[in-house]
Amino acid sequence: MSSYTNSSSGRRRLVTKTDAEEKALDKITREAEARMRVKRETREQARQHRYTLLEKRVEEEAEAYRQDAANCVEGSERLQDKVVELEDRFQRAMFLYSQLDNEKSALLYEHLFQVDLLNDDLEEKDVLLQQSNRECRDLTSEVKLLKRTIEAMTVTQNNLKAEIAQRDRLIQENGLVLVEQEADETSEVSADSSGSSISM
Repeated sequence: MSSYTNSSSGRRRLVTKTDAEEKALDKITREAEARMRVKRETREQARQHRYTLLEKRVEEEAEAYRQDAANCVEGSERLQDKVVELEDRFQRAMFLYSQLDNEKSALLYEHLFQVDLLNDDLEEKDVLLQQSNRECRDLTSEVKLLKRTIEAMTVTQNNLKAEIAQRDRLIQENGLVLVEQEADETSEVSADSSGSSISM
């Protein structure tokens, strides 16, 4: 009787212990499930947050790309405008350079032409100068010759004057008469009682 009772008490204790363990396991399971649920929710929130951040980043990058593309297009347009402006400046510079080169060529041609004219004029004047120098030397020689001739003629004239003066004096001193005749007649000299005559 007592053994039965003891056996029955043991089963109750066993049952009670099993229920407690089940409750404990159930509690642990619920707590574990709760923690898992919290972890899943946390991971889900983190994943959602990362997704949100990624989506925001993608949108920001897309916006930045669109902005860069717009800036690139704007920059390309500005660059194209700059290229057109530079080409226009280059064309104007080349046109001005061509004008300056043409003016330079014209001035150089004119300068060379003037130089040639001056050289020709200088050569002509040099020839004239040489000719004038020769003529001057010739005239100087002629003048010197004429001077010598004049001096000689002056001496001859003076000698003739002296001879004529001496002749006239002799004629006068001797009482002679000088008679001029024609060139084709002979000269005669006659003397009479009153004096003598000389025919020439």
